[in-house]
Amino acid sequence: MPKPQLTKAGRLRLIEQLETLRIEGRREALERVKAARKFCDFREDVTYFEAVREQERIETKIIELERTLADAVIVEQEALAGDVGFGDTVTLRELPDGETETYQIVGELEADFANGTISATSPLGSGLMGGAVGQTVSIASPGGTLTFEIVRIER
Repeated sequence: MPKPQLTKAGRLRLIEQLETLRIEGRREALERVKAARKFCDFREDVTYFEAVREQERIETKIIELERTLADAVIVEQEALAGDVGFGDTVTLRELPDGETETYQIVGELEADFANGTISATSPLGSGLMGGAVGQTVSIASPGGTLTFEIVRIER
């Protein structure tokens, strides 16, 4: 199984998320369990069982983040000057309508299309890797082929 790839910023976000869960998440979950214990009949109390399940979800997420951070490879931006590489932010013009979109190329763990990040292994991300300003890239999608022109590359 390949090691997960992260940008430096992505690694810092995961560390921050982990610390938040360790401190605030654990504290809040424990408080909910304690509050539910005070007023429950352990045989049937849904509130108590939900509080315990939430505490378990937080602990599971903490373990997942710790493993991810231990296994992750931080990828430096090493693309040739002018070529799209890992961690770069790319502005595209969709052809023929001319609508522009901007995405950062990241690892699968960081990808969040709604927030402007796409995986380097996604169809669009892999199609952009190595591309240069002015180059046209065609991507097959369920709705048909999409064509983009690379307008700008930012490191």
